[in-house]
Amino acid sequence: MKRTSLLSLIALLLVPIFAPAAEPADLQHTLLFRSGDHGSKFYRIPALVTAADGSVIAVADRRNDSQGDLPNRIDLVMRRSTDNGLTWSDQIVIAQHTPDRGFGDAALVVDRRSGDLICIFASGCGLWKSSAENPLDVCIARSRDNGLSWSEPRYITPQIYGPGCDNPAAKPISGLFAASGRALQLRDGTLAFVVAAHHTGEKWPPLYNYVCISEDGGENWTLLPGTPGAYGDESKMEELADGTWLMSIRNPRKGYRLYALSHDRGKSWSKPEPWRDLPDPACDGDILRYSLRSEGARYNRLLHSIPADTAARRNVSVALSYDEGATWPVCRTIWGGPSAYSSLTRLADGSIGLLSEVYPGGDGGYEIWFSRFTCEWLTDGKDDGK
Repeated sequence: MKRTSLLSLIALLLVPIFAPAAEPADLQHTLLFRSGDHGSKFYRIPALVTAADGSVIAVADRRNDSQGDLPNRIDLVMRRSTDNGLTWSDQIVIAQHTPDRGFGDAALVVDRRSGDLICIFASGCGLWKSSAENPLDVCIARSRDNGLSWSEPRYITPQIYGPGCDNPAAKPISGLFAASGRALQLRDGTLAFVVAAHHTGEKWPPLYNYVCISEDGGENWTLLPGTPGAYGDESKMEELADGTWLMSIRNPRKGYRLYALSHDRGKSWSKPEPWRDLPDPACDGDILRYSLRSEGARYNRLLHSIPADTAARRNVSVALSYDEGATWPVCRTIWGGPSAYSSLTRLADGSIGLLSEVYPGGDGGYEIWFSRFTCEWLTDGKDDGK
């Protein structure tokens, strides 16, 4: 029986009945990156994470003279907040472009075991020029001081695919990159991120989604063999309360977000199905575990950010699920106008942080804004997030 048919039968039973809560705090916005900052014409591709010490790390592509993806003069830069997003540092460079390569599309994760902050990103020829012989590179940079400083980029491409990789799962792949925004750490300590990949001899589309994992804190990475098939693009993953892996997939055909499930830790995946309550205009979004009952919370909660529109990149919103992604009964607009990629984090005080691309009009491209709100605000005062 399809999971979607089961969901419709049980959704009403799983949505909690709320008690009155205190008046929710207001939604707060702070502009972090805009055209002209540090001499750059454009900024794109938000990534957001809360470091081990509670500081908030906001990363973006500093696209110096073009809005285009790699290959271009792109730097990875960040700003840091130590007060839950109220004030921010100046820009700190994670990876500076060189005459022959740029760096972009960051995914962020904190290793709870070491406290290290890990940034995964692309470098080199660009996805559509990548080949099995000359692949788009995958890089890692590491911060051991909560984002104040970063290691030099370390190239992990041969661990994942391309020349020098002996993993049979990688043989069909001619190009891939990590989906920007959030990577994640599973409850057993395994680090993971989802890649979008094309296969040798196949013209875009399609793209395939695979998961890469590390069991040693990000030193060594392995591409897992399972893929939901030729349905994907930039995708994210979360671990459900029962250990199932849930992949949220950008829909290249627009319409509604897709999801797939793995019950064997990425060896195989279900066929993607649409989430009818999550519109998707073929755009990157983010999924975040907010709370678990097994860790003392009242409810299991997942959050999802996405432009809530079936056709156009506008109306970036955040949805809330109480039944492990089966349904999303709460959805509230953060940016009503033109807006695109976004990234989520839970802040140290329990509030929610969102980093979004917002288009103000004109020829300066997107601005990147940080937004802060609470579960109370998201649910109009019905859920205090505890």
